[in-house]
Amino acid sequence: MLLALPGLFSASLALAQEPTLATVSVQEKLVSDVTTTVTSEAVQTHAARSLGEMLRDEPAVSVGGGAAIAQKLYIRGVEDSMLNTTLDGAAQSGRAFHHQSRLLIDPELIHSVEIDRGATPASAGPGALAGSIRMTTKDGRQLLRDGQTFGASVRGGVASNDGHRWGAALYGLAGESVDFLVSANRDDNDDYQAGDGIRQTHSGSKQSSGLGKLNWRIAAGHRLTLGYQAVQDEGSRYLRPNFWQGQGNSLMPQKTTRDTFTVTYRYDGTRTPPAMELGLFSDTMKVTRTTTAAQPQFNKPQGYRFGEEIASSGLNLKAATRVADATVRYGLNIHRFEMNAVHARPPAASTSNGREESSVKGLFAEGSIPLGDQFLLGAGARYDWYDYTDNHAQRISSRGLSPNLSLTWMASDALSVRASAGTTLRGAGLKEAFYVDNTRWRNDPDLRPEKARNVELGVNYREGPWSAKATVFRQQIRNFITTTTGTTWAVANVGTMKSSGYEVGVAWNRGVWRSGLAVASASPQLNGYDLGDEAYGLGVSTGRSWNLDLGYRIPAWNLDLEWFGRFVESKNSTEYLISEGRTATKRKPGFGVHDVYVNWLPYGNDRLRVTFGARNLFNKFYYDQGSYAYYVSAAGVISGRGFAEPGRNVRLDVTWKF
Repeated sequence: MLLALPGLFSASLALAQEPTLATVSVQEKLVSDVTTTVTSEAVQTHAARSLGEMLRDEPAVSVGGGAAIAQKLYIRGVEDSMLNTTLDGAAQSGRAFHHQSRLLIDPELIHSVEIDRGATPASAGPGALAGSIRMTTKDGRQLLRDGQTFGASVRGGVASNDGHRWGAALYGLAGESVDFLVSANRDDNDDYQAGDGIRQTHSGSKQSSGLGKLNWRIAAGHRLTLGYQAVQDEGSRYLRPNFWQGQGNSLMPQKTTRDTFTVTYRYDGTRTPPAMELGLFSDTMKVTRTTTAAQPQFNKPQGYRFGEEIASSGLNLKAATRVADATVRYGLNIHRFEMNAVHARPPAASTSNGREESSVKGLFAEGSIPLGDQFLLGAGARYDWYDYTDNHAQRISSRGLSPNLSLTWMASDALSVRASAGTTLRGAGLKEAFYVDNTRWRNDPDLRPEKARNVELGVNYREGPWSAKATVFRQQIRNFITTTTGTTWAVANVGTMKSSGYEVGVAWNRGVWRSGLAVASASPQLNGYDLGDEAYGLGVSTGRSWNLDLGYRIPAWNLDLEWFGRFVESKNSTEYLISEGRTATKRKPGFGVHDVYVNWLPYGNDRLRVTFGARNLFNKFYYDQGSYAYYVSAAGVISGRGFAEPGRNVRLDVTWKF
């Protein structure tokens, strides 16, 4: 079992963000203040079934409720669309619809998730305004036991509220130089019940996923990896799947698919520097829906099948060289993105051609330089060229520099202090595919690039059974691009988002006992107003969040017991509704939920794993504050719109490896 709150206290090499370049990474073992790593072990011990469940240990993370496809992810109150997100190096840009998630992920296929908050290294990629999320899928060799050349696994699970899943995998070696993995999973969930016993209609979904991966060690130090991942989600849900039926929000069958292809070559640089990694990728997300009633505002008759497709492709080249005591990393990124309407039928007043495309080309370099025995200086920069042609044939170009700087002081073997600052530029580009065909929105021809500034100060302590971490930050994003009020039908720069906050955590781990406490707070505002639930693509306002964790192992029985509590304080906010051009005041109630887990390894290893979990043990009725839960009308009337979170959900999962 992992240390309590593993994301907060995972150690990594400062500024050595690319593990494949280990031979030239910084030798000083400094603790990163900004990178969180979630491993597949954490996924298994909690039987996570969504990205939000994978990141449950992070108090700075909130996820909206409802069907899996509607669960939007926020980090420090900022939506994931403001982060650079990759899957095995494949960049994902834009989103299909602001009422649903752009991340379609099966945790069962994921080996690790790395999250950088705020100022990210230049090598993280272009456009990382508020951080980055890097997801890596599993390899066949990682699943083999010692001495094993071929293996398989079967898994299944049931949940009281209300679903089941199953899957299987084959993996092994083909000689000494090749390993492979083929995995398939199915997750069927019916509409769940909230804590008040009321079923959340059309919150269910059927999700299937698959992964194929081949690693070939061509020669000593050289490796080629081929990967393909497919995920499909389908169900009957509202046009705007993150809230209940309302005016113009008809129920209709919807299907979302994501297909990701990657080819990666790695050379470790042991014989002849530099170490190198070259990745090629193609990623396509497609959403289709069929109207059950006419949608006149979108010019879609009854029975019409329409949707959106977002495709990305490109290459990433990274290299690393050791120069005296310094490590220098450098490379380039070339990414291309397309948005296309499926069966385009724009409103009569629109001049849209149903298609957009954009590209970004960037060069980067960064270094980490030891300054004596106690200091490490990190510096980096990237320069990016953006080009964007929208659905009205307008072309918008921009370019700019994104520098960052950090200084880490190792005050002792146990204590480190790190200060960092960085600015990031993201040019105008693909935002939302739904707008390409279904509305009259038109880009302001003078769109300016979005620019972020991030400053952080962090302290890490680790000695004996104790770990502690504290971070304070300030964040600013200028020229935020989104839709304005419905009277102007413009996509424009609408202002500046400012946020400040902190994260603090303490963990203790001795013998069979472990415990942890963490708290996070952020206060994002746009033009002086709290971020509202409909701040399309920017973020959301939430209360201060507390996480508590207590675990106990019984080695004689191969048992691990855990209790986890999440407590979020209420939030009073005054929001500016961009789409309506007015303010609204609301209060988001706080909540506290409790989860318990029991992990049993009958053979003392992972050959057979039985996981019992009870989420929301006391059947609390609540809305996650990241949900679009309430709407405040111009007359001040508050009405419920969002999906409440699931009530008590008892799960049993079994994985058998042979």
